[in-house]
Amino acid sequence: MEFAVLGPLRVSDDAGVLTLSAGKQCVMLAELLCRANRPVSADTLVEALWGHRPPRTASDNLRLYAHQLRRVLGQDRVTRAGNGWTLTVHPGELDAEVFETLAEQGRALLAAGDHEQASAVLARALELWRGPVYDGLNVTDGLRDHARRLEEERLGALENRIDADLARGLSSALVPELTALVGEQPLREHPRAQLMTALARSGRQAEALAVFHDARRVFATELGIDPGDELRDLHQAILTGALPDDPATPPPPPPREATPAQLPADISDFTGRDDQLGRITALLGGPPPAGPGHVRVCVIAGMGGVGKTTLAVHAAHRIARDYPDGQLHVNLHGVEPSPADPGQVLASFLTALGVPRTAMPETTEERAAYFRSQVADRRMLIVLDNAASERQVRPLLPGSSGCAVIVTSRTRLTGLSGATLIELSVLLPAQAVQLLSRIAGAGRVAAEPEAAAEIARLSDRIPLAVRVAGARLAVRPNWPLKRLAGQLTDERRRLDQFATGDLAVRASLALSYLGLDPVTRRAFRLLGALDAPDFAAWTAAALLDLPLSAGEELVESLVDRQLLLISGADASGQSRYRFHDLVRLYARERGALEDDDAAVLAALSRAFGGWLALAERATEKVHGTSLAIIHGDAPRWRPPEEEPEEPWEPLADHDPLAWFDGERAALVAAVRQACGLGLTAIAWDTACSLERYLDVRGRFDDWRTMHEPLLEACREAGDRLGEATVLRGLISATSWMDNEAMAAHYDGAGQLIALFTEVGEDRGLADAYVMRAWGQAARGALALGLESGRTALRLAEGAGHLSGQARAHVCMAVTYGLSDLDMAIVHLHKGLELAERLGNARFEATALQFLGLAHAHLRQYEPGMAYLSRAMADRRFGDALVDATGMVALARLYAVAGDPRARGAAEAAEELCRNHRLAHHRADALWVLGEVDLAEGLIDEAVAHLEESVRLWRVRGWQAFIAAALASLADAYAAAGRPEEEKRAREEAETLKEKGREQIGLPG
Repeated sequence: MEFAVLGPLRVSDDAGVLTLSAGKQCVMLAELLCRANRPVSADTLVEALWGHRPPRTASDNLRLYAHQLRRVLGQDRVTRAGNGWTLTVHPGELDAEVFETLAEQGRALLAAGDHEQASAVLARALELWRGPVYDGLNVTDGLRDHARRLEEERLGALENRIDADLARGLSSALVPELTALVGEQPLREHPRAQLMTALARSGRQAEALAVFHDARRVFATELGIDPGDELRDLHQAILTGALPDDPATPPPPPPREATPAQLPADISDFTGRDDQLGRITALLGGPPPAGPGHVRVCVIAGMGGVGKTTLAVHAAHRIARDYPDGQLHVNLHGVEPSPADPGQVLASFLTALGVPRTAMPETTEERAAYFRSQVADRRMLIVLDNAASERQVRPLLPGSSGCAVIVTSRTRLTGLSGATLIELSVLLPAQAVQLLSRIAGAGRVAAEPEAAAEIARLSDRIPLAVRVAGARLAVRPNWPLKRLAGQLTDERRRLDQFATGDLAVRASLALSYLGLDPVTRRAFRLLGALDAPDFAAWTAAALLDLPLSAGEELVESLVDRQLLLISGADASGQSRYRFHDLVRLYARERGALEDDDAAVLAALSRAFGGWLALAERATEKVHGTSLAIIHGDAPRWRPPEEEPEEPWEPLADHDPLAWFDGERAALVAAVRQACGLGLTAIAWDTACSLERYLDVRGRFDDWRTMHEPLLEACREAGDRLGEATVLRGLISATSWMDNEAMAAHYDGAGQLIALFTEVGEDRGLADAYVMRAWGQAARGALALGLESGRTALRLAEGAGHLSGQARAHVCMAVTYGLSDLDMAIVHLHKGLELAERLGNARFEATALQFLGLAHAHLRQYEPGMAYLSRAMADRRFGDALVDATGMVALARLYAVAGDPRARGAAEAAEELCRNHRLAHHRADALWVLGEVDLAEGLIDEAVAHLEESVRLWRVRGWQAFIAAALASLADAYAAAGRPEEEKRAREEAETLKEKGREQIGLPG
């Protein structure tokens, strides 16, 4: 995604420019972009949008704008941050940040004397500007300050680019541009000095002097001052003829007797790496630093095949002219069994410098000293390719600041003091496709863009793999790209496809792998056997049954050898590690050749047991669903050096939701992999330990798709406790999202009761009776629902299952609430008391929200708002279900009071429920929205919203809610002049109400 503020506000993705609503939503986005990746408080946004007189609905409107932005940008882009919001912008996505980076690079290149490269980089920076910053927006004070700063930086970059072009001898060509710039910025001195210089060097001294006199007049009139030193000194130099002419290329120094030029040929299809190339040329290009200094060393590190040598050679050719005394190059064979000996490399260097063999020193130390002496007064560039270690490199370094060194290595070589490290990753998707196009042919790639993108993706965007794929296509001109893409989809043969001539991805990876010690090799193979997309360092310890510190050393060793990537830190602060896909395939290939299946299964079981142990501990601290936490007897793994009762991962204790956020993808993958391997007990226990977290985060799809195959696996394995616990979770996951959920409650609860009775688990049995009660209430069997609720309460009390007691009370409250709100309120207060005893703030909020709803249905605004205010005071939960219930209750209360905020709250609730597929709450929100429409005279809208509400209630089967929504729909039909439909709706509503009274045993 790309965000553009250097001109009219614009957001685009791969599909094109995104449509943004006009007005305040754009201003809110601009304020968030101005402070990208930092929290922006609601107060700041309110003042930006409405000034010092915001409307009463400002907070609700902010939430609505945030919802709208999430819908356009994606749910993970705009997130709540305390009392405000944060917009996540990744590096390279915001044009203002890209501009500032390029402008800084250009300044550095200008200072280093690389005028040609400086001009090019600064021109790229200035091309990003499409007009005034935030053009077309109602700019606030904060945005105005940001725009002024960026405009000042633009002018500075423009002046720097002109300085670079003046230094390149382009004076005449610059005169028109400078004349216009002085006209636009008459009070800036430096553009006037640049214009005077350009005119004087073009033989137009009189015009240059006229520019000075005009400056003196303007400054005196506008500012009451004289021109500064720069203009006065330049004026004097022009008068005296002391201004130098356009710089000419200096004559080359006289050639030495031996001027080596050992660089390999530059590559013709070099692609991408512009930023890294700019850093290298800025560091090593241009004249040497004045005075004594350290030799400049640049280390390019990265995995095999990522393009280190290509970048090093290309950069060396770019700056070779700055090293007229020659260039030395050597392949140090660092990842091969026999790396190059530094003494032998020094002998070859000295020979290239004209030292006869008879004068060659004997020892490596003597040769190193002699080499430093030979290059002490020379300007030489040395490229040390494929280095093994710092120890191999140090003797090959010159001692004078006039020389420069580029080193490539699969390790970071952080022990080289003063070296600049540049780490290479894979190409960007567009760069990978561009490289494929340059090798295989632009016409073929343009004809099949989707197949080209797929080849780039399956190549992992590793340059070597893309190059091999392109070479295979180049020698097969009749092949369509989709044929190769199809061949690459087979993981078992993918590495075979990435080989042609002397290029092979497998051979490149083998060099890194064979350089590892045996334990690290085994860690590499076992980590590759995991399906988890990423993992924390403890996973390696579990796979090898080692202390945590040893596991961390292993993964860091693999990172140093570029066989693992650090993918960042998760929300709990742990570093996360991952494989490139092709590297993972190679690890699995080696595992199939070297490891016993039983040993791999045992190792994976330990890792799965580690995830289970942590998830088991973390779920105890999550205020999620109040289902009883039930575990099986699957083995847990704990580090061998710690006592079992001690927590070995405090992050799972101290911030469990953050820990789950970081491990979610890995946990889900671990459950699926364990299930596929027949480790059913570990799989279901881990999955059920995720239920509270998934409930809080509203990840019901993850919940269901994980549990459905597990249920079948438990049945096949005859694991009745697992079957019962997974079925209970599956029913709970679909409670509010599926239209058929209430039928599942009714039908599935009977199976649950039988299963939990069979295994003797009364806590689960209490949960099952609550689920049966919900289903019975939904179908209108209210008396049966109350009886099931009482049974659930009795079982929960006998088992000491406090959360089960609370759930039973809330369930009975909802059942009573369909016909007797006073009894409903009694049970809600009992549920609230139990939630407070449990310390479960989330369930407490749920009980308070239901109390607010009960009073809303009684049309009692003040007590209802008091309960809702308590429920919404603690916003620690951040989950869709609690938010949806609260928003619907708030909308209903506003509607009862005739508060105009009712519409905004109802619309926000409906959007939230639609986005999270909460069918039950969406039906409720549409009901409120229809009643608001009716009150405001929007009859057609009221009919549409209420008809959709009734449709959803019918599918879900809640007869009492169907009746109430039908009564509102009948009123809407009456207002619309549709008497026949009104009559049918009222008759059906009354029939359903009467049936409910009979079921509950109340008089009509």
